[in-house]
Amino acid sequence: METKGPGKAKIVVAAAAGNFVEWYDFAIYGYFSPVLAKVFFPDSDGLNGLLATLAIFGAAFVLRPVGAVIFGHLGDRRGRRWVLSFVILTMAGATTLIGLLPSYASAGVLAPVALTVLRLVQGLSAGGEFGGAASLLFEHAPSRKRGVFGSAQAASIAVALAVSAGLGTALTAWMSDAFLHSQGWRIPFLLGLPLGVGGWYIRRNIDETPSFTAMQEQGQVAGSPVKEVFRGHWRMIIAGTGAIVSWTAGGYVTLQFLPAFFEGVLDRKLSEGLTASLCGLTAYAGFIVLGGWLSDRVARWKVMMGGAIGLAVVAVPCYQLLIHGGAFSIGVAVILFAGFLGLTAGPTPAMLSELAPDNVRNSYLSIVYSVANAAFGGFAPYIVTALVSSSGNLLSPAFYLIGLEALAVAGLVGISVHMRHRALLPDARPAGARV
Repeated sequence: METKGPGKAKIVVAAAAGNFVEWYDFAIYGYFSPVLAKVFFPDSDGLNGLLATLAIFGAAFVLRPVGAVIFGHLGDRRGRRWVLSFVILTMAGATTLIGLLPSYASAGVLAPVALTVLRLVQGLSAGGEFGGAASLLFEHAPSRKRGVFGSAQAASIAVALAVSAGLGTALTAWMSDAFLHSQGWRIPFLLGLPLGVGGWYIRRNIDETPSFTAMQEQGQVAGSPVKEVFRGHWRMIIAGTGAIVSWTAGGYVTLQFLPAFFEGVLDRKLSEGLTASLCGLTAYAGFIVLGGWLSDRVARWKVMMGGAIGLAVVAVPCYQLLIHGGAFSIGVAVILFAGFLGLTAGPTPAMLSELAPDNVRNSYLSIVYSVANAAFGGFAPYIVTALVSSSGNLLSPAFYLIGLEALAVAGLVGISVHMRHRALLPDARPAGARV
């Protein structure tokens, strides 16, 4: 079932706008991690303070699977719209409170403890975002345009990351280091409040999906959707988790990690890393839509496979350009990363949505996405920073990225076999599914 007429545009705006707010709130911490390291861990040296800050960044991902189970269950029981409205307010509240925290100099050890708690709340909230938004878009989308509709969600993440990087670039350029580290860092976090309220207002005024409404009317709502996912779809949890690490973890190792890599590892200006990240993420959003569009014409797993293999091939050359190159070389590297990442990200929401039935879709999507992020994405910046610190090899992030892409290829092979098998079964293939 799908939404017809002008209501489709409203749904896309609601999903994308809310998703933008969620990911702006979640990502701003990562971009300001070099600054937060000095605010909350002033007694540590540069690299150790950054590692501590990145550890808290990763800790939020540990709670994402918990949020996925809770909000995935509620999304399959109470509806996609209800969950999406709730999680955006939770995220906005936690982000705003981070902006109000005292520094270590003012509150001592309580400051980093409070930062950790609020970051965990962010992780809990983020666990419910992807599954709800992807289900909302998929279930409202025309059957032959599910790839491009789903790509709006992934693209909104890239835009949120780009805005976060752009704001960071502007603040570091306009403010003195002293003011940035005393009060200026609070500004992007405090912006989370008005953004969150605006996103909540948009989401509360949309219709529930036709699929969920039909399930309610026909008494087909799953009693224990999470239990059913693990019992009946565990193979696709494994394959789906592997398949999307190219996007979830790959994005952190490439584009979002650049500010921390430039300042904390290469000892260059934070503004250089933020600018490189901003340029790459802006291009990334466009490539995501291209990837979704292509997946409505070619099998989705094939588009994603091309992106994963491409990332593995360019990983080492691109990191060499980042380490040794000037502005032009850095630009080439981030555009290559953005292009191949876009091919892996664009088809993902639609592809995963086609792997689960309506009554457990929210739970399945939330679990797969959160597990992939918790296991491989959230700690990726910490892992690659630690690898560089322990080995002294500046190409360590590239080798880690190659390993991620190998895992993604294995997961995509499993999904391709599953989808081809389903295509042979009567009434088993979702309308519009690209196998």
